[in-house]
Amino acid sequence: MSLAALFASIAGAQDIRLLVDAQHVTAVFSGAMDGAPSGPFAGNLSLNRSSSEIPVTGNAQASLQRVRITVTIKYSDVPQDWLNRYRSYDFDYRLHGQIAGARNVDWAGSKRYDEVEAETKDNGGSDFMRLTSIALTQTTPKDMSAKIQVSIQNPLSFPLKIASASYRLSAKDHNLGSGSMKAANLHPAQNTLDLPIDLDQAALLAVVAAALKSGGPITAHLQGTLVIAMPGADVEVPIDLTGKVSLSK
Repeated sequence: MSLAALFASIAGAQDIRLLVDAQHVTAVFSGAMDGAPSGPFAGNLSLNRSSSEIPVTGNAQASLQRVRITVTIKYSDVPQDWLNRYRSYDFDYRLHGQIAGARNVDWAGSKRYDEVEAETKDNGGSDFMRLTSIALTQTTPKDMSAKIQVSIQNPLSFPLKIASASYRLSAKDHNLGSGSMKAANLHPAQNTLDLPIDLDQAALLAVVAAALKSGGPITAHLQGTLVIAMPGADVEVPIDLTGKVSLSK
């Protein structure tokens, strides 16, 4: 489950489009409303029957007995109680407020995540997770060790807990190794994780030898799954990162 899917919770019975970037999510609600005006929208949003609401502002555009309301939500404004109530299959929502200070809007209901159209802007998942470094060190003539660092941005105002992570490292069609980790905390803002890995020494030496012969760099691919622990249901975040390999003795 990606962050785009996680924040798809702000959709409801109305049609919805989400645009996710590194700092916020923009939601475009569209629903039937006769005689709705166009103009500024101001109101409140809550998820999963939480008593915690956040104020939202945006714009409403009316056309053909429908109205489209666009609001932007900063991740840092999201209450922890919303995620504490997260469910893996569906969600509850309520958006209420006024258009142009006159027409009331009160949309509430439940919806499945797969009913929401979501798009990730700019660099996609790399806005939140980056492969910082892959450092190889030759320990013996036939053995190497690896240090893999991943940078993860937690844009929320509260910590998240990693329940587990599993991953594999590959380069030039060779599986270089795999690893796993458990129980780490993601504090608000930037986090750096050191990922342990069991190397396939034969495959690794073959890739390094080929790179030294050609004089070119080694580009490695890290793939796997990161599991974020939630009280209601865990969230699986895919790992799909590339980076250059450095080699030292």
